[in-house]
Amino acid sequence: MKACTLSEEVPVTIYVNGQNLTTLMCTPEKLKELAAGHLLNSGFVKSMDDIHLIRACDSDEREIHIQAAGVDLDGNRLKQMVTSGCGGGHVSDQLKELPVIASTHHVNADEVRLCFKRMIRESIKYQEHGGIHASALVSNGFFITLEDVARHNSHDKVTGYAAIRGIDFTKSMIITTGRISADMVYKAVNTQVPIICSLSMPTTLAVEIAEHCGITVIGRAMRPAFQVFTHPERIHDKGGIVCLVD
Repeated sequence: MKACTLSEEVPVTIYVNGQNLTTLMCTPEKLKELAAGHLLNSGFVKSMDDIHLIRACDSDEREIHIQAAGVDLDGNRLKQMVTSGCGGGHVSDQLKELPVIASTHHVNADEVRLCFKRMIRESIKYQEHGGIHASALVSNGFFITLEDVARHNSHDKVTGYAAIRGIDFTKSMIITTGRISADMVYKAVNTQVPIICSLSMPTTLAVEIAEHCGITVIGRAMRPAFQVFTHPERIHDKGGIVCLVD
């Protein structure tokens, strides 16, 4: 019987200033990028200027050690919102605490589809054996595709990779194979990424947060008529093949 190749998944613990922040179940590649992206996307730090040192080893180390300034370990506002909502409050009442993105960045429909084709082409593990997610960050000629068993980790990895290289997130788009849930939109809010697209569909809370925060959400992006759920003004389409969702 032919051996089956599987996606690697291991626990990796992130320490910030000596304190245990979290343990991620992830594919142990691009760990520095994963850690940087996780801190930025979760709101624990505001920018790469706050991160002074990241020490990790992609091959065998299961810990990432970060030295950073201005760390807000209570920075995950979405977690607080959801906890509050489950405790009897209303998540929608907490949306006013989240910032609104004012970016005028826009893309056309054909560009979105071409970006997805390139991401799939560059996703080697996704093509070879599946069981893994891919994300790509696109920004004015910059394009990076990275993979991970967890969709939110692949999002963190491309964010960290781009942040380390000084990419302007307000002029960027993130595309992904995974569904767009509230946490994925929240990551975009924290880094001011104005457009997020998926092969799959968003959740109701994801759409609610995106609408309030000024983020464009696209679902089923490889379909002949993909669906734009929020802020369609950022998507230019000459062919009339974009489906706007009320």
